[in-house]
Amino acid sequence: MDRFEIVKKPVSGDKERTWPGTLRLVLASLLFIFSLILHAAVYWMHTTLRIQFGELLYTLTTPLKGSNTDMVIQCVHSSGTQITIILLYLFLLTAVIVLQHRYKVTYHSLKHGDMDIIKLSRRALMCCGVVSLAAVAVFTEMKFNIIDYVRLRMSPSTLYEEHYVDPTEVSITGEGKNLIYIYLESMETAYADRKSGGAQAEINYIPGLTRLAEDNLSFSSSEKLGGFHAINGTTWTMGALLATSSGVPYSFPTERNSMNKWDEFASGLTTLGDLLEEKGYQNEFLCGSNSDFGGRRSYYKQHGSYEIFDLYTARDREYIPHNYYEWWGYEDMYLYEIAKDELTRLAAEEKPFNFTMLTVDTHYPNGYLCSLCTDEYDTTTGNVVACADRQIMEFIDWCTKQDFYEDSVILLTGDHPRMDIRLVAEVTEYYDRTVYNCFMNSAKEPKGSTMNRDYTAMDIFPTTLSAMGFEIEGNRLGLGVDLFSGEPTLCEEMGFEKLEEETQKYSAYYIKNFA
Repeated sequence: MDRFEIVKKPVSGDKERTWPGTLRLVLASLLFIFSLILHAAVYWMHTTLRIQFGELLYTLTTPLKGSNTDMVIQCVHSSGTQITIILLYLFLLTAVIVLQHRYKVTYHSLKHGDMDIIKLSRRALMCCGVVSLAAVAVFTEMKFNIIDYVRLRMSPSTLYEEHYVDPTEVSITGEGKNLIYIYLESMETAYADRKSGGAQAEINYIPGLTRLAEDNLSFSSSEKLGGFHAINGTTWTMGALLATSSGVPYSFPTERNSMNKWDEFASGLTTLGDLLEEKGYQNEFLCGSNSDFGGRRSYYKQHGSYEIFDLYTARDREYIPHNYYEWWGYEDMYLYEIAKDELTRLAAEEKPFNFTMLTVDTHYPNGYLCSLCTDEYDTTTGNVVACADRQIMEFIDWCTKQDFYEDSVILLTGDHPRMDIRLVAEVTEYYDRTVYNCFMNSAKEPKGSTMNRDYTAMDIFPTTLSAMGFEIEGNRLGLGVDLFSGEPTLCEEMGFEKLEEETQKYSAYYIKNFA
């Protein structure tokens, strides 16, 4: 007759009261819990961010100091199923550990004989750890192509030996205008409507920036509003800042936002700041967060002796209260007011200036709804982007009315596409999510067409100098090409996929000469 039998174990003398078996069970359980946490993170990142494995590593290893932690909170909130399974598993684990030390539970079956239920439960829980880890490994590979990533990282590239142009080895001549460089966080052309060249069915969330590009000079990837492609090593803010000002992507052997831990940031690179400092420019970098994050302070200080104006400067100069902290530091509505004051001060001095600033309200996830934002649209991100468009247009209007405007180039670019898929979910190919750009009051006219150009953030480096009025021997700097010259970019010569692949490979030249 089939039946259960529960017998209390003696206080001593039972081999199953020893701890090695319990320890193995706990270790296997930790594997199971880790697997579920990893699955939750991978699933959320794949469905919400649509990032590649390199970006996955970056996101998982990014230090949180100085950053906004909303992404972590959203990931946790979306992991209800995994959290429920973990809690249920912990309950079963606790029950098995307690029971195996106190009781022997046996199931007597005429067909299968005697079965130790506790031992079987322990083995089942241990198997869960191994099986779940293997399953998550397969799931992660399917979503992120880890094998390809590792293969490319272990393959050598001669990209830099064959194509890199050292700015110190070519002639850069002429006199340049002042530069007002505005990096617009996550500003991609997909926010515009399809009629204008964007990805929205009917709504244009950036009507001001769309008109600005139409009325001025913008290099487009199409016949309408378009921009540059986000290539490997340029898909987050510090990578984009580096590429647009040095002509090379971020490929240093360190966590991507950990350069603040290093004494030197890309000491072998010659950048826009270095070149302008040599030509007598006064450089300044303004941001609404902690400038140490990602190594931005180190980069700008060491490459052009930039004056840094960040969250702590704004507090010290009483633009905001001493303990003020919103979003990543302070909102763009304060940033633009500070920019007006700083530009007025710089323009009053005798030196030419390079004023570079970085907005933040449109950062993922969702963006930040400030007091200037409206509820015109049914999504937070839509309202934030529309608000950012109005604010930048007001600031540009102010700039054009200042005495320094005629002697200044205003360059607006996004840094990279959104790191989530809000407003852009229907754009299935990351390649098609181009980054916004607009050159105002350029010192030159392009020799070729500004339409149907395939280019990346690296081409912005020489193009910026050219727009200011400088002549570049050979029209190439770093891996970038001056778009005003009309010459083909590496992206056009090699194809985006090939160039992307080369930037993912290991480069001994890069490590030796730049790091």
